[in-house]
Amino acid sequence: MTLEHDAVFYLLAYGLWALLLLAVLVLGRGLRVISGQAKADQFPPYAYDPARLLDRLSRAYMNTLEMLPVLLVVGGAALWAGTVELAACVLPWVFAARVAQSLVHLIGVNHWLVQARFAFLLAQIVLLGWLGLSTACTLA
Repeated sequence: MTLEHDAVFYLLAYGLWALLLLAVLVLGRGLRVISGQAKADQFPPYAYDPARLLDRLSRAYMNTLEMLPVLLVVGGAALWAGTVELAACVLPWVFAARVAQSLVHLIGVNHWLVQARFAFLLAQIVLLGWLGLSTACTLA
């Protein structure tokens, strides 16, 4: 496998992670509706109760989507500009930090878990910033 394929693999993996979170969310909500535990309209988009797993799953999914456009622009630009080696190095760590952030979100909410989620988010920001700035310097 080439470095370019490695980089593209992790872009795709990130998108598939978002799709997996969505599929589990739809399944969880669907099962609640089918079992009669909730009505289909009882999942308001802006309600958040950290005690409920489906609410935490919804936020983990939305957090993943919030970073997806940045990842695609920076990662895509890096591949287009030829900074493939750096992209292949950085993108697996970005993906790992995203998965870790999502899993911590699913575990629960307390001071330390929120701090851990923030650390994983910060790692993604720093890594994508590094990749983006390096790519911009290559283009300049």
